[in-house]
Amino acid sequence: MSAFDQVIGYESIKQEMMQVCDMIRNPEIYRRVGAMLPRGMLLYGAPGLGKTLMAKAFIQESGLASFTVRKRQGKENLLAEIAESFRKAQEQAPAIVFLDDMDKFANEDFMHRDAEEYVAIQASIDEVKDKDVFVLATANDYDKLPDSLCRRGRFDRQIEFNSPNMADAEKIVNYYLKGKKVDPSVNLEDLTKMLDCGSCTMLETVLNEAAIYAAYARRETISMPDLVRAVLREAYESPETFRKMTEEETRRTAVHEAGHAVVCEVLIPGSVGLVSVRAQGYRIGGIMHRCTDIIDAEQEVLVSLAGKAAVELVCPDRFAEGCTNDIERCIGKLKRIMTKEAAYGFGLIPIPPLSEILTSKIEAEIQAELERYLHKAREILLLNRPFLEKLTDELTEKETLLYSDVQRIKALCKK
Repeated sequence: MSAFDQVIGYESIKQEMMQVCDMIRNPEIYRRVGAMLPRGMLLYGAPGLGKTLMAKAFIQESGLASFTVRKRQGKENLLAEIAESFRKAQEQAPAIVFLDDMDKFANEDFMHRDAEEYVAIQASIDEVKDKDVFVLATANDYDKLPDSLCRRGRFDRQIEFNSPNMADAEKIVNYYLKGKKVDPSVNLEDLTKMLDCGSCTMLETVLNEAAIYAAYARRETISMPDLVRAVLREAYESPETFRKMTEEETRRTAVHEAGHAVVCEVLIPGSVGLVSVRAQGYRIGGIMHRCTDIIDAEQEVLVSLAGKAAVELVCPDRFAEGCTNDIERCIGKLKRIMTKEAAYGFGLIPIPPLSEILTSKIEAEIQAELERYLHKAREILLLNRPFLEKLTDELTEKETLLYSDVQRIKALCKK
């Protein structure tokens, strides 16, 4: 049994790390063909994705002695710990120096890339060159690390950790459900869809919160409402004490979120994992979670503008409030694709410093594109009006709809 089996998912990353472990355990095989062991490996990505767990599995699988450096105290003690760990690793070579959360070693801002801690690591890595010392590191924020430290020759292998994909999320959910009494009516697909793209830590927290709700209510099993309640609170910052909206606010919010969901489902079937009118904190507004990433820029703009289009279509006598974030997101996206990505030809590429004429031209083009996309989103909603109305009605009544609810309503409206 491999040490990597304790880590759920991330099969491609495991394969890459197992290859390095194989080089450590069987150096002669690789030397015969002229292959050299990478000098170091950096695992980076958002917090809670299992980087440290994967690093520990790597150390265990390699079979080498290891020396871990983690920031616990002040600068002087950390500098001494870095030097001492590399010295011990060199004495007991072959060995591994593990720098956990390396981006936390120095001041956490972009102006301290030449901090003593990073300089000490660079010097230590260079000193153990050709001494059978492998350097393994993890980092949450790659951009806070100096380029000189991360260059090839110091960290030859750099592996980015992203949020679990759908298949991995389902495995992780199943793992954390072990030992918990779950009601047979719980829909695992719904649970996975509304949790997709969360970190492993988030998944664990949500499932534990749901168990707390069930136990506090003196029920024997965790129900789907417990899980939904935990997801809304932990993943979408919608606490139990959210401000209750009026009937009119709830209906208008339902129309807005249903608009997003309908256009998203039409453009990318099976992409809506959860839609809710539960406010986030004390603001009026809902949630529409996509369990499938939108890669196409045009689709992203259409989905963002669909809330405004739906309110204007269903409630023509009402001003479409609460669309500021959607519009700002669209403007940012359109500005990028019209300038940096040159998607609209070369005429709008900004050459600094921007002239007032060019700035005005870009703004006019963006305004025209917003109107065009808004019209297109409205057309999609008109062609799917029964879907929009039914989704709005159920969302107003139930407050939160899951993946299976959206699919059921969509299928019903196609008949």
